[in-house]
Amino acid sequence: MIEPNDHRSSVQILTLTGNPLPVDLEFKPVPPTEAFKANDLSFGRCFGSKSAYARANPKHEFIPNANVFTEEHGKVWWGDLDLSRDKPALEKIAHHLRCRLYVLTEFDGRFEEAERPHAEVVNSAVWHTGGLVYVHKRREFLKRSGLSPAEAAFLLRLSRGRFDRRQEPKVALEIGRRMRRLEDTFIPIASKEGHRKWGYWWTRPNAKLAGRCPMRVLKSGETLDFNALVEPTYGLFLFATMYSVMDRL
Repeated sequence: MIEPNDHRSSVQILTLTGNPLPVDLEFKPVPPTEAFKANDLSFGRCFGSKSAYARANPKHEFIPNANVFTEEHGKVWWGDLDLSRDKPALEKIAHHLRCRLYVLTEFDGRFEEAERPHAEVVNSAVWHTGGLVYVHKRREFLKRSGLSPAEAAFLLRLSRGRFDRRQEPKVALEIGRRMRRLEDTFIPIASKEGHRKWGYWWTRPNAKLAGRCPMRVLKSGETLDFNALVEPTYGLFLFATMYSVMDRL
């Protein structure tokens, strides 16, 4: 049965009721799933026409067919979420369950993606409960890289203070993703070239740059031709593509 249950928007919000879908088409509900229903987030919640809802609420952070995970219980819920409205309910549920909830988009947590390791869940999350947080393992990142906070912030396209202040979950998660991309790309490159820490590739003189370091070239506003400095790899291609469109935070 489908029941309308929300009249706050010009687009009708629908809630799926009755028995779960057969053969666990999405995932098998677990005990924590009941906490969502108690906070008006019914399992399989549907906003009707998703495109119409998005048009009617253009400034809202709408995530159709969202997936919610916890470290302790794995995937615990799926359905349409409007984070602009639903964050308080999700915070209440997290408090009740005594664990952090991670919100993922539709294809980052459905079907074969429903059993993902927690580290991958965090890497794909668009938001989590718990309020302002420090960037996860930022000090370990600096220690492994050999970079100063200012140097790391420059490569990550952050303001210097981002490492020292608590951030909105969405921002902290994005910074964490940038940190992992940098490490995944340059740890093998730096190791191959004999650098003890991967950040030294950026801060040590490079013979192919007439003795200048790559970071100084980048700071000068010049284009850094990675393919001329490093044997091309798929990981480096992905990093260069990402870096070229990365917004400053």
